[in-house]
Parts: sequence; structure tokens; C-alpha cells
Amino acid sequence: MENPRILVPTDLSDLSMVAFESANYLADVLDGTILPLYVYQPEKESGSFPVAPKSTRQIPELEKELEAKVLQYADEDNVEPVVVRKGKPWKIIMEESEDADLVVMTSHGRSGFSRLFLGSVTERVVRFSKAPVLLVEKDSKIKPLSDILLTTDFSDNSLEAFDYARALVKQTYAKIHLVHLVNLSQFDKVSAFEDQIAARQEQLDAWVNEHLEDIRDKVTAEALPVKSSIHEAIVHLTSQKKYNLVVMSTLGHTGLKYLRLGSTAANVLRLVKTAVLSINPKMDVPISKEHGEL
Repeated sequence: MENPRILVPTDLSDLSMVAFESANYLADVLDGTILPLYVYQPEKESGSFPVAPKSTRQIPELEKELEAKVLQYADEDNVEPVVVRKGKPWKIIMEESEDADLVVMTSHGRSGFSRLFLGSVTERVVRFSKAPVLLVEKDSKIKPLSDILLTTDFSDNSLEAFDYARALVKQTYAKIHLVHLVNLSQFDKVSAFEDQIAARQEQLDAWVNEHLEDIRDKVTAEALPVKSSIHEAIVHLTSQKKYNLVVMSTLGHTGLKYLRLGSTAANVLRLVKTAVLSINPKMDVPISKEHGEL
């Protein structure tokens, strides 16, 4: 996350441009740059964000419009030359993200739906991007970054999110609330549950000492009991406290090697109002027609 190249896809709508505010903040604190990207499809094709309505305008004209709009939200010194390309949006975004360290985007643009209905382009980007993806909305701004909710299920996949949370803490005044959630339905007896909570808390503290030792004074770690599903508990936590950001892996213990969103990650992305930084652990499975042409 040092000097990151931040890719920001947009459809030129006001909703999608909100992403540049968060990207500009991250470029400032991490000494990075922003790559604005606008993708338009051939007229015979249709799709969802970030596709604009059919346009007969030439690329130079679209580039000028994109640059003008970006500079309303981001500092000129942070912005790279804009990119306008024709093709399938999610594929173009994936191509451009190969050279990016972070993707920042809103879940929808012109369609205006809530995050509850993630667009097909957005979901594919989150699923397939090797770079972390930050999803923001107009009401989920991260500046100034002060409180981060970091989740773990003690899997190697979940551990991938730790480095990104650490990098953000080191460059800001943010603090981390690390949580491991334990579902009550797993246990028949209260005593067994209490023993497990104590054991998980001990393991969580050990993980902090091992993986976050250099920022230990910025971390609060809790193993918490939940009566509902894990994603509902995370949503509840974000409604209780005004976190700026949720940082999580898209895959946990059940992730294996398939390019799918874990159910918890998918539901969190849809339901929380807080900005979410999702980290997709690198896979050795290439993106194929079977995975991509849904």
C-alpha cells in the first residue's frame, strides 16, 4: 500500500463520482495516484454500472468530460491521465486493474440502486480483482479515517486483510477493532460456549501479538458471541459504532480455490452502509469463460 496506484471506474454520474473523494484521500495519506477509467459498451450490448447510455461522442470529448468531473473531486497532482475505453466494463476494469494496487468504486452509478442490489459489474470486480476493492457510497465517506472494523475467522484467507489494515493505521490516526464472531447455535451447553469464547479470545490475542504487534497499541481485539448469522452481526456492529471502514477478506475457511464471494462477505457488501475494503486472496485459478460470462 505504499505509493498505490488507485483505479477508479466511473460512468460519469454524480453517484459514481463519489468514489473519487475517497480515492483522493487515500492518495494523499498513502502518497498514491489515481487512474480514472470510463468504459462504454458497443450499442448492441447492455449492462450495468459503470456503463453510460449510448453515445456517439468521440473518445477525446469523453476524456475531457471525465477529466473535468474528476478534478471537481480530486486534486490535480494526484490524478493520472484519464482512460476512456470501449468494451465490456468488467473485463476492461480487470485489464486496467492488473497494474493497480487498489480499486475504488461505488456499487452503482446511473441506476441509483442501493448496495443491497449489487450490479453484475460490481460483483464481478469484487470477485475477480487481484487488487483490493473499496466500495463506497455517498454516505460512507472514509475521510478522516479513524475507526476500522477488521474481521477474522482464523483462516489464512482472512489474514490477508491484516496487512492492508496495518498500512492504513500507520499512515493515519485510525484504530482497529478486530473481531472474531462465534455463533451460539454451535453449542448445546452454556458452559461449552463460555469455554470456547475464552479460548477464541486467547487465540485472537495471540494473533494480534503475532500479526499486528507493531501497531498493538492501536488494536482492540474481541471474540464476540452472536445469536444471528455472522453477516448480520457485522451489520449490527457497524450500526452501533460509526466505523469509517470495514476491512475483510472475500473468502474465509470455505473459500477453497473457487472464484466466488463467500456468503458472509457478499452479504456484508450488500447490507452495510459503511465503506468496505474487500481483499480477494490471490488464486491460482485463471478467470475463464465459465466464471466470467454469467
